[in-house]
Amino acid sequence: MLAGFGLLAGALTILAVTTRIPLSWLMAGLGILSVTALLVRRQFPGGSSTWIALILVSPIFVSAAGHDPAMWDDFWNWLPSAAYEYRHNSLPWPDLPPSLSIFPGYPQGMPLMISAASFVGGRFLETAGPIINALLLAGSSALFAEALAAALVRHGRLQAAEMPPVLIAGAIAITTLFNPGLDGGVMLSSYADCGTMVAVGALGLLGVEILARVSATDAGDVEGLAWRFGFVGAMLVNLKQANPVLLGLVMAGLILVALRVPAIRTRRALLQLPRMLTPAIVVVALWRWYVTGNLPNSEQVFRPFHDWSFGVLHQTFAAIGTFIAGEPLFHSIMWLVTAAGVVSFFQLPRKTSEARWLAVVCATVWLGYNVFLLIVYLGVTTGYDAHIASDYWRYTSHVALLGLYAPVVALAVAHWPKGKNLRTAPTLAVILLAFCAVFVRSDLNDPPDRAWQRFLRETVADMRNVIPPGSKVLIVPFWSSLPFGVAVRYNLWQLDKPAPHVAATIVTEEDDFPKVATWAARGKADFLIIQDAEGLMDEATDALGLPRLHHELVLYVWRDGAWERTKSWPIPPALIHRDS
Repeated sequence: MLAGFGLLAGALTILAVTTRIPLSWLMAGLGILSVTALLVRRQFPGGSSTWIALILVSPIFVSAAGHDPAMWDDFWNWLPSAAYEYRHNSLPWPDLPPSLSIFPGYPQGMPLMISAASFVGGRFLETAGPIINALLLAGSSALFAEALAAALVRHGRLQAAEMPPVLIAGAIAITTLFNPGLDGGVMLSSYADCGTMVAVGALGLLGVEILARVSATDAGDVEGLAWRFGFVGAMLVNLKQANPVLLGLVMAGLILVALRVPAIRTRRALLQLPRMLTPAIVVVALWRWYVTGNLPNSEQVFRPFHDWSFGVLHQTFAAIGTFIAGEPLFHSIMWLVTAAGVVSFFQLPRKTSEARWLAVVCATVWLGYNVFLLIVYLGVTTGYDAHIASDYWRYTSHVALLGLYAPVVALAVAHWPKGKNLRTAPTLAVILLAFCAVFVRSDLNDPPDRAWQRFLRETVADMRNVIPPGSKVLIVPFWSSLPFGVAVRYNLWQLDKPAPHVAATIVTEEDDFPKVATWAARGKADFLIIQDAEGLMDEATDALGLPRLHHELVLYVWRDGAWERTKSWPIPPALIHRDS
C-alpha cells in the first residue's frame, strides 16, 4: 500500500511538472493504469494484512472524516495548495494566478492526494488529509506486521506464509495507541508529518529486510523489495522539503550495518541501490527543476552563514530541553534505542539480529536528524523560531516509528511462543484494543483547540453575510501561536468556491497598527477583525483607535472616516485562554 502511494504520487508529480495536462486527466489515467495492471496480474491490491489493518483502523477513518481543519499550516500552506490544484486543475505556473499558499514550492505529495480525492468527490474535501493519514497508518501497520512475521519465520517461531491476526492487531496498537510520537491533532490534519513518520519507519523495515535477505543463502525476491523501498523513498521526498535528508540518513544507517556484517553480500546489496534510490532521485530532481524555473522564493532557504542565529544558540538548546521534559516517554524511548543502536554497532557482527540492525539505523537517523534540525534553526528559521526551537516536538516525531520498531521486534522474537498458536482470549483482546484505539486515545477523537476553530468557522460564516464580495479585510491577531489570523483568513477565502471574493490581510506588526486608519482612508481596507480570547488586546485597540474588547470577536467597517462596529460575537468562557 505504501509503495503504491509512493508510486502513484511520484508519477503524478513527475507528469504534473513536465506537462500541462490537467491534473484530473493525469489522475484518471493513472487510476485506469493501476486497475488494468492489477487485472492483468490478477492481483488484489494490498494483500490480506492491509485489508485487515484497514478494518481495524476504520474507527479512526470515521473520526478523521468528521474533523474540520484546525492547525496553523492547514490554513497557511497545505489546504491552500490542495485547493489551488483542485480549482485550477494544475500546479502553479507563471501564467496562472498565484497560489495563496505561503510555500507553494514545497513538495506537493499530500496536496495532490487531497485534490485527487476532491476530484473524485466532486467538491473540495478538507477532510481528505486526515483520512489519507489514517490510511497511511493502516498501511504502516500492515507492513510492520509483515516484517514481524518475516523475522519470526527466520528465527523458527512462525511457519512460513502464516500471518496471525494478532500480529496485525498488535502492529496497529503499537502504531497508533502506544505510539508516543503520534499526535492526534497532527494526524487529524493535512500536515505531511504523519506520512513522513510512516515513510521513515517503512524504509527502516524494508531496508533491514533487504539486508536480511541478501545475507541469507536463499536471497528471495530482493529486487522486488528494493523497488518497494524505492517507491516508499519517493513518497518520503514528495511530502516535505527536508525529507531527502531523512532518506539519506536511513541509507547511511543501512550502509553502516552492511559494512559491519560480513554475512551481507556487499555486491548483491550494492546492485539494489539503483532500485532503492532512483525513484526518489527522479522526483527530487524534477521537482527542483520545476520550482527553480517557475516558483522563485516559494520555499525555505538557508541564509548566508554570517546571518545565522548563533546568538540564540543557548536559548535553542534550552527550548529543546523543555520539549524533551514535556514528552519524557517519547524521548526516553528514542534515546534508549539510540544508545542501544550505538552499542549494537560496535557489537556487530558478533551479535546480530534484525532488532539490532534496526537500532543502528534508528541511532543514525535520530542523531543525524537532531543535528540537521539544529542547523535549520540556526540557518533557516527566524531568530524567534530558533529561540523557541519552533515545532521541535513535531519534527522529532518523524523518527517515532523507527524508534518503536527495534524494541518491539526484539521482544517479539524473544518471547513469541515457538510452534504454538496464541490462545483465543489474548488474541481477541489485542484485536479489540487495536479497534478501539480511537476511543482510548482522546487526541485521536477530540484533539485540543477544535472547539475554538469551530467557533471561528461559524463566526466567519456569519461574517460573510455582512462582508460584500471584493472587500478588503484586515485581521489583527494576538501574538500567540494559536491560528486565529490564518484560520479567519482561510475561512474568508472560501477556497471551495470558484474564486476567493475577499482579500484578507493579517496585520502582525505592532508598528503598523497606527497606520491602519490611513490604509482604510486610502481604500486599502474596508473591514477589520479583532478578538481578545487569547490575551489582553488593550494596547492594540488603543493604537488602532478602537474601544477596548470584553471577551468578544468584533467586526468593524470603515465608514465616514472612522471604524464603526458592525457586529460582535461573544466568546464562550471555555474558549478564553487568559486570566482577565
